[in-house]
Amino acid sequence: MIDRDQVREYKIIVTNRETALIEGVENVESFDEEEILLETKMGLLILKGQGMHVVQLNLEDGVLIVEGYCKSLEFSDEKNARGVRSKSRGFLERILK
Repeated sequence: MIDRDQVREYKIIVTNRETALIEGVENVESFDEEEILLETKMGLLILKGQGMHVVQLNLEDGVLIVEGYCKSLEFSDEKNARGVRSKSRGFLERILK
């Protein structure tokens, strides 16, 4: 187990757009098959795709493994996930109304 006081690298490895390994995760704000919103050491990260599911989550070590088709990764310096969530979902919700 990693000591929380140690500084870990922030790392993202995407393999064949089917598997993502993310290190430096502090919290998972929300997730579904099309979008995962994460708080990381470097700000917020939004993964968008299809059929995504969390294979492994270890917040103690800051590691997340996701499987599914990855369409995009979006980085934000926002500290508040609410603002990012409303921006990312708002456009689609307006179209579907």
